[in-house]
Amino acid sequence: MANKPEEFPKFTQLDPATINKLMEKIPIYLQNIHSILGINSPSEILVDQEALYEIITRVEMRHVYFHIYHPIEMGELNEGALICFWILKLIPFKHDSISTGLLNAKIAQTLFIKMLIYVAAKTNRKVNLKRELLKNTFYAFRYRDLSKEAIMALAEGLLY
Repeated sequence: MANKPEEFPKFTQLDPATINKLMEKIPIYLQNIHSILGINSPSEILVDQEALYEIITRVEMRHVYFHIYHPIEMGELNEGALICFWILKLIPFKHDSISTGLLNAKIAQTLFIKMLIYVAAKTNRKVNLKRELLKNTFYAFRYRDLSKEAIMALAEGLLY
């Protein structure tokens, strides 16, 4: 059993198939982002590809962490929460007429809600989407210093 740092392999660069698999999920969750933001088209949003690659890499690193330290897989709920966390930290999205912080908080919240709805439907659960809760979640995404674990716990707590 590996229990010393030198007994674990080093994390290596991701293969293109893994990157593409994760890259495909983000646009699905953000299909209607232009209407939420009040812009004409999602193509108006500029994406820092390097930051997006960093997000994907960090999510995959967390998969490894879960494999080593937790008896369960990370799962789509935690994966989505982590993507939101890294969007808030690395701010990969930009737009000419929307402040970067506001834009990324709205994108993270939209992705968060869509991910909750997707996981709820897939697991035959419901999601708490009360207006006040959504308002508070956006405020937390925009102004609070949330940890990865806090966003994961929030996601799990909104499903019933």
